[in-house]
Amino acid sequence: MGALKGSISVRRYVVLDKLPAEARKKLSRGLRAHAFVPVDPRGDAERSVGWVDLHDGDNAELGPELLFWNGADGEQLRVTLRIDVLKPPAAEVKRQTAVRVAEREKAEDRSLARREKQAIKDEVARQLRLRTLPRVRLTDVVWNMDTGVLWLWSQAKGVNEAFLELFAKSCGLKLDVDGPARWVRGAKLGRGLESLEPTPELWAGFPGVRPLGGATEVA
Repeated sequence: MGALKGSISVRRYVVLDKLPAEARKKLSRGLRAHAFVPVDPRGDAERSVGWVDLHDGDNAELGPELLFWNGADGEQLRVTLRIDVLKPPAAEVKRQTAVRVAEREKAEDRSLARREKQAIKDEVARQLRLRTLPRVRLTDVVWNMDTGVLWLWSQAKGVNEAFLELFAKSCGLKLDVDGPARWVRGAKLGRGLESLEPTPELWAGFPGVRPLGGATEVA
């Protein structure tokens, strides 16, 4: 999660496009259109990605009163990205398949063909899906709509890729990672590389910590 509790690992983005007219209405509609829907254990899909309430990961009823907040730097959109994966343990599928194949081969006094073994494996996986709980991952998102800065509380590649895809579908706005690469591009476009200075902590250190500049060379 991150915004309210848990991990403090965060990636910062910048929303490049301007907000559309009637932004609240359009953003609410887009987020609701891509609200989280649980994985159907009787279906074939293994993964589901969607939006839920920041304060309740099981609530996908996203009204404006749950999405928009007044923050210190202006209006914010707050929501949580939920990713569920429903997949029975591979080791258990393999174990039960081997048991059933052996039982059937003994009963029929013959070796089963590959397609028959695969059919048994598929049936085992289908039955186990009905008894398997999904793996749930919740990742908080806070977007300061006045400054265009957006925080996603995860550095994981898969989570960020899922977020970028869903954000584009839901909001129709372009994002860029706010970090050194963007700063350098901005400098090359006219801000001047001289504006990219190291922070004072690089040479002065933090309180109670030896400054980096005072390190001695190890022979």
